[in-house]
Amino acid sequence: MLNNRIALFLPSLEGGGAERVMVNLAEGFLAEGRQVDLVLVKAEGTYLEKVPEQVRIIDLKCARVVTSLFRLTGYLRKEKPDALLSAMDHANVIAILAKQFSGATTRIAVSVHSTLSIEVEKAQSWRGKIMPWFINKTYQKADAIIAVSTGVAEDLSQTTRLHLSAIKVIYNPVVTPELEKKKHEALNHPWFKEKQPPVLLAVGRLSEQKDFPNLIKAFAIIRQQRECRLLILGEGGQRKQLEALIDRLELQNDVQMPGFVENPYIIQIHPFKVVK
Repeated sequence: MLNNRIALFLPSLEGGGAERVMVNLAEGFLAEGRQVDLVLVKAEGTYLEKVPEQVRIIDLKCARVVTSLFRLTGYLRKEKPDALLSAMDHANVIAILAKQFSGATTRIAVSVHSTLSIEVEKAQSWRGKIMPWFINKTYQKADAIIAVSTGVAEDLSQTTRLHLSAIKVIYNPVVTPELEKKKHEALNHPWFKEKQPPVLLAVGRLSEQKDFPNLIKAFAIIRQQRECRLLILGEGGQRKQLEALIDRLELQNDVQMPGFVENPYIIQIHPFKVVK
């Protein structure tokens, strides 16, 4: 029997793209008249305050995704949501296993937001290296496999040997009424005042997958040819490495990394001068 409830499962609500998408989806499902549970391995992160009050937050209170398996199994067995959508590969694997162990009729959809081949190449642990094997064995039991772009879908298929036809491409829901409001807010950053040099903008988690070191090195080459600046919005584990690279290339006056920015839309929509 359907209970009109949809569950969204991911590790936390740290300030990343997948997390922002899940909050957007929660708002969208609410607007469609659904009850929404946001099931988190650990209820923490920048986007927690963005979750609508009508969304029920389920905190599994686990230190790691892998240790959340049995608590997620218990949640599915007790609550029996109509569907559960998960994000990020390790969480996807756990979601599928929890469905199998719970015996619930909940439909499981897993979503992939990044290129798996790069994650495997950069992985430091043996778990990361054999993730394609886990994905191949588990994703086939999901009711739906969703990739956020054609490139992500093709990479997932090639890396895990899943049939490309089994992967559905659904682009991220990013254009929301909130974006329309935020793009009209005032932009007070001094780099965007009149008669300032052109600014290059990059937005994303400071992680290996985003390859910000190459961006900074490329910017250093451009900077030798003309006056310009680089603004990188986002936070992540590579901050110290990137800051060291900026220092080594002597770009401290022309590169800024302010971290997670509440409203990046106004900066992205601001009319830039093109660097030629």
